[in-house]
Amino acid sequence: MYRIRDFIFMDAVNLSGNLLGFVSDIFLDFNKKQVKGFVITPNSIFKKNLNVFMKDIVSLTSVIVVTNTNKDKYFQFNDVKRMNVVDERGCLIGMVEDILFDEESSYIKAVILSTGFINNFINGKKILLMDDLTLGENNLFYRGKKENLKFFTSPHILSNLDKKENTKD
Repeated sequence: MYRIRDFIFMDAVNLSGNLLGFVSDIFLDFNKKQVKGFVITPNSIFKKNLNVFMKDIVSLTSVIVVTNTNKDKYFQFNDVKRMNVVDERGCLIGMVEDILFDEESSYIKAVILSTGFINNFINGKKILLMDDLTLGENNLFYRGKKENLKFFTSPHILSNLDKKENTKD
């Protein structure tokens, strides 16, 4: 699984080895739940952003090698980032921070939510499955069960193991 932050600031070159710029965002089709490609920002302030479709990527390692680019405008992740996620009662669940997508099919599997700096530190971030989300004008609507997935950060799991080991002694 990939996250968007795995690609941000990654260099993009064409087949000739010429530097096109760096990855600044991805563009996606939210209805089909799929990442369509990358937004490349050139190193020159006088050039426009370029878009690269996934099908035009030859190599995706530490540098992205592409065969073709275009300058059209697409729906980008930055259009969704920091958007509030609400449940059926209108209660705020969190704010979109990142997405998880499959390496091979480029289908978006989940959305990572921030619930606030302190709450993220104490309880960890929330991960919601993409199938349970609907994109609205101002918010993402979550129609799944609110507590069907719980994830914890590593320090919390380790501290719980230490407590269990101490009680066995």
